[in-house]
Amino acid sequence: MNDDRGAQPPSPPADQPLVKMRGPADMAEMLPYLLGFHPDDSIVVLGLQGPGLHQGGTVRVDIPIEPRWKQTAADTARLLVRLSEERDCKPTAVVLYLCRDPGPDQDGRAVAAQLRPLAERLAAEFRDHGLAVKESLCVSDGRWWSYACRQPECCDPAGTPLRRDDDVGPVAAAATYAGLAVRGSRREIAAAMEPIGPPDDEAQRQAFDRIVPRLARVLARSGGTDEVRERTGELLDAAMERFRAGADRLEDEEAARLLLGLRDRRARDRAAEFAEPSDLVPAQRLWRFLARRCVAPYRVHAAAPLTLLAWTAWLADDTPTTRVALSRALEADPGYTLAQLIYDSLNGGLRPDGLLATVREERAKRLAGRGGPAPGRPRGGSGSRSDSRSGPAERGGRPAAGAV
Repeated sequence: MNDDRGAQPPSPPADQPLVKMRGPADMAEMLPYLLGFHPDDSIVVLGLQGPGLHQGGTVRVDIPIEPRWKQTAADTARLLVRLSEERDCKPTAVVLYLCRDPGPDQDGRAVAAQLRPLAERLAAEFRDHGLAVKESLCVSDGRWWSYACRQPECCDPAGTPLRRDDDVGPVAAAATYAGLAVRGSRREIAAAMEPIGPPDDEAQRQAFDRIVPRLARVLARSGGTDEVRERTGELLDAAMERFRAGADRLEDEEAARLLLGLRDRRARDRAAEFAEPSDLVPAQRLWRFLARRCVAPYRVHAAAPLTLLAWTAWLADDTPTTRVALSRALEADPGYTLAQLIYDSLNGGLRPDGLLATVREERAKRLAGRGGPAPGRPRGGSGSRSDSRSGPAERGGRPAAGAV
């Protein structure tokens, strides 16, 4: 029995279309609609809430190397339970997915066999938390296998084919009607955030090499931090005006100055003020451009623009981009607090409205402190509170890099 069997989790909103999954075939078909993309090399856990087993929190993490399976299974179980309890209450049950493409000289059946011990570890961890495992699936090479099925004659050892794109089943049709969409694979979305390669990467690297010592000299003098922060704000305003007008790039030194300036938390919060509907498209172009300019050995600087990209994508209801951008941000800097905060909020099923309200309030205070009236259309920011007080991302169980 579950420890929280007396709890009454909230029912889905009356205006939220319901998509019913009646078995493993439906669960396998529904997976990309749950995330908004086709996951690859991923553990996905779907929490199920209440007697009706409606969708609760969802967590996706990278499949680690085999020696880390035990720890990852334990961390994943704790994370889903924590996020669910912060949102409303502990789940009733879970659905587990393991997704991996076959390697060379391998097929999906071999992948399913290889990942079975990981599936068993995950199931054991969730059972230790008092949660039933409703289903446990491997999805590979266009087929699915059930680890939960104990009847050899029930499931084809070669796997059950997923429906093709031209053979949409009732679950996919219902998901599409409910407004859910699949935006390609996670790998394809991530490719648009990769650092640039030759020959442009060398020019950008040299720009960083020139700017870093200059910036260090400014920061070393009295008032240098405030000076750099103010200059970063001016650069942000100028860059956004150009990107609103259709620009899609900055000069190498300008990009380097912005990226180095965004390492300051307050400057980053200033950047996140571009959060109103008219700002989201040009802001996402700017953050994606800056993230791609973070060439080696300066890739740690990508945490800020990738988190800002995730923030604006979250505001735009683009969950796939939000998830992938957060994953990449945490790969660049596993301790980046704002990325962790958005991660917890997203996987806990929360909306960005509360954070946006805080952000707008912080922007109004900033403008008031400068003696200028708030404009007619406030933009909001990520809010310096996200890094200055204890929040969900700071209370333990932080996601590992790639845990999005």
